Amino acid sequence: MPLNIDFKRGIRSFFALNLRYWQRLNFRQFLYFFHIATPHERRLIFFLSLVVLISGIGFLSRIYLRLTLPAPEAGGSYTEGLLKEPRNINPLFAAQDTDRDIAKLVFSGLLVYSGEGSVRTDLAERYEISEDGKNYTVYLRRDVRWHDGQPFNADDVLFTIKTIQNPRYKSILRANWQGVSIEKKDDYTVQFDLRKSYAPFIENLTVGILPRHLWETIEPEQAPLHELNLKPIGTGPYRFRRIKQDNDGSVTRYELERNTRYYLSGPYLDRITFTFFRTEEEITTALRKGLIDGFGPVSAQKLLEFNPQKVAVVAVAMPRLFGIFFNERKNPILEKLEVRQAIARSLNRTEIAQKATVGGAVPTDSPIPFAKFSEIEQSVSVYSPEIARELLERAGWKDTDGDGIRERKNERLHLTLTTSDWPDLVRASDLIRDMLREIGVEVVVQKFSLADLESSVIKPRNFEMLLFGQVYGYEPDPYTFWHSSQVKDPGLNISLYSNRRADKILEETRATFDPEVRRKKYAEFSSILTNDLPAVFLYSQLYLYLTPRDMKGVEISRISLPADRFNQAHNWYKETERKFKF
Repeated sequence: MPLNIDFKRGIRSFFALNLRYWQRLNFRQFLYFFHIATPHERRLIFFLSLVVLISGIGFLSRIYLRLTLPAPEAGGSYTEGLLKEPRNINPLFAAQDTDRDIAKLVFSGLLVYSGEGSVRTDLAERYEISEDGKNYTVYLRRDVRWHDGQPFNADDVLFTIKTIQNPRYKSILRANWQGVSIEKKDDYTVQFDLRKSYAPFIENLTVGILPRHLWETIEPEQAPLHELNLKPIGTGPYRFRRIKQDNDGSVTRYELERNTRYYLSGPYLDRITFTFFRTEEEITTALRKGLIDGFGPVSAQKLLEFNPQKVAVVAVAMPRLFGIFFNERKNPILEKLEVRQAIARSLNRTEIAQKATVGGAVPTDSPIPFAKFSEIEQSVSVYSPEIARELLERAGWKDTDGDGIRERKNERLHLTLTTSDWPDLVRASDLIRDMLREIGVEVVVQKFSLADLESSVIKPRNFEMLLFGQVYGYEPDPYTFWHSSQVKDPGLNISLYSNRRADKILEETRATFDPEVRRKKYAEFSSILTNDLPAVFLYSQLYLYLTPRDMKGVEISRISLPADRFNQAHNWYKETERKFKF
């Protein structure tokens, strides 16, 4: 019988014709079946056995897949490129991104923000806030150990905060902790007492905690230069492994390894390594050659240079608002609301966000990051050059001589726009100048170095229009930017804005803990600010981050500082294993 016999007919004929024969077989004869069977019978039995085996394997595989889930497993590594070598990997002194990046992996705070921007416990097991909002009681985890094996407790928290508050240490965080006292209730409970209720204070509790047993004998003057700043010991998911330097002492490579004593899930990557370069071009070349796995931020223009099969682009929102701030006291032209409204209407925010920013941006007209409160904001700032021209006509500005620039009573509609020499802002200022020219406004752009801008322009409020940014934290608090008490340096109310109703809302909101109540109050504040129009908001910054395609668990949508991309790095993994659901 041919090998391609019909399967069903073959089975029926085989069993029908040979049933009696099979019944007469004893056990010994059955063992010699393949010796006495015909070639056709051997082929058929072999084929049927193969079908049963494959079906069984498939059936068991389906059961296994239904009863198990892929889960992260320890293994793999990640290498990232950075531009600046580390100096002070210490939460109290970290002033540059590289220091903060590594410190975020080495040190833990009492609380931490998730990749979506919601607050979670970290070294804290739980916390309580008093009804008046002035007392924060934090209950610490009891299973935490420092990288050197010593136990973590309340003494470490007290030491860290008091060190920040001590002016001899010159911590960059000292201003955040003024007016706050801390008390140890027991070895695993601390209480923070505030003079006034302040809802955004909760973000302060994310500061990295230092080990008292290592730092308490170091004098304040020696602290910034101590070896522990380059070889730190913390409680975070990764611990210092080794550092490589070239002949002149510059750091070329910095390696961290998995903290096997970590108290949360993971970490899963065996190693995270940072390699340092001089320029972004060197970093991109290293990524193309496979010398590193990722880096950030990456220029939006360079994204097409990378293989999407190997790298993933993570676009992360940041609470950094850029806009034009008006100083009516420096130029009477800006005192007229119609002029400020015309400027707002003439600016194509989408085009500015796309063309000006290297790292990417999201157009916005809201004074509060990540918020869109009302149609009022949109109605006065939506792009419309036609309405902008009508507003200027209504304010008495007309182009009588046909040169493209409007005049009124022999005065040209001339304004000065001041900004920094940062490339993104230079490009944005040129676009703004050209857009305002289209509606008949003559603009001269002045560019300063950041240091000169702060000392010569921002502090003395010496500008007509300023193109600059406002940096917020996770908990938005516009008080320092818009309250009338902040009009003088070191306050940041650079538009010299004053509105009693707005002041009252800002005061009430920073003492309000209900998220929905705060949202409504900020919506009211936003409406007032939009109607008064002391500034025109343009875009919020994005952080474009490249990670290897095979690395999972990188769930980031919102950060405050670039280092916050590592807030949940203990969940990143490359290797997996299947585990039963029960």
